[in-house]
Amino acid sequence: MLDQNDDTTAHLDGIGPEDGDIRHLFSYNLQRLAGMSSRIASLALERDFGVTVQEWRTLAVLDFLDAAPLHLLAQRAGVQKSQMSRLINDLEERDMVAREQHPRDKRSVVLQLTPEAKDLVKRILKKSRERNEHMLRELSQDERQSLMRLIGKITTATAETLDHYKQESDDSLPRSYASASLYLPE
Repeated sequence: MLDQNDDTTAHLDGIGPEDGDIRHLFSYNLQRLAGMSSRIASLALERDFGVTVQEWRTLAVLDFLDAAPLHLLAQRAGVQKSQMSRLINDLEERDMVAREQHPRDKRSVVLQLTPEAKDLVKRILKKSRERNEHMLRELSQDERQSLMRLIGKITTATAETLDHYKQESDDSLPRSYASASLYLPE
């Protein structure tokens, strides 16, 4: 992150001046922040609960979806279906996820958390809130709410930018991740 006492902070707009360096870029700073946050989560999750960050994300997303087919869970968690399939197989072996027949389509299945996994999600969420509170301790409540609103706006704009680049490259991935990434309903 930029040193707040450095002359370069005059250009803290996420883009920077023409002669600026990478420290001015929003994407660079966001990646650094995401990396630190992921490392903190990884250390805490593995030590305290015996799960990886990807396993936790899978469990947490499935918790708020309640029951979901694999493709929806993968989209909402932001991972490829093949990677999600491996995660689900591992979690199923550990009795954290169960496969049930889809209520409307007898040919497919939906995934659900087991009662033990639901309890684990509650315990991890409690610790996650504590970690997030610690990371956001320098912000007021109003600043936190503004930050979350701005993150939503940036996520939407970033998803549109991603769609644009994928169309240019004829990428076969699903188009928009905006609604899949936000806590807001679609």
